[in-house]
Amino acid sequence: MPILKILIVDDHILFSTGIEQFLEKKMNASAVIVNNPLEALKLRLDEFDIILVDMDMPEMKGYEFINKARLSYEEQKYLIVSMHRKQSLLKKAINSKVNGYILKDDHPDSFIEAIETILKGESYFSEGLEHLLMLEKSKDILLSPREEEVLRLQASGKSMSEISEDLFISLETVKTHVRNIKAKLELDNKADVIKYAIDNLLV
Repeated sequence: MPILKILIVDDHILFSTGIEQFLEKKMNASAVIVNNPLEALKLRLDEFDIILVDMDMPEMKGYEFINKARLSYEEQKYLIVSMHRKQSLLKKAINSKVNGYILKDDHPDSFIEAIETILKGESYFSEGLEHLLMLEKSKDILLSPREEEVLRLQASGKSMSEISEDLFISLETVKTHVRNIKAKLELDNKADVIKYAIDNLLV
């Protein structure tokens, strides 16, 4: 049986080292760890059978890494490994055509199950995401890309006038976006906006 080649793209050294040792012990696998997603993009990704990707990394979010990687390695198999249970992040992962999404606090055996399932050509999503998957399938309204951009800029401290200038849209359009954002997400104040942006990796 050939050795399974796994790439782990994760900036949390303790976690990535632990999962590397676990997979090499429990599976006929050889794992390579890259702590910087920008460095991982320089590799020949098609030399690996599957790539495990952290969702929250400083240089690049997991779904952004997959989107860029798919430009050259469209058929590669990618598994998001994250501690985040946010519908907006799950949606971004699905939009990146990820093959699976597992939570870091799942049972270790779930990692083996996820990898084996994906290598068989199927998708795998953590049981802890079932509720969010149901919401996603029901097509609950989430923020549009433009609304996300307005929220991100607002959370970073930009005024409405500055947002208008940055995005080349009218001040009234910015105000409309802000109203829609608050209504959709049921946010009451700037602190809530900032918290949502942080929780959903927008800043």
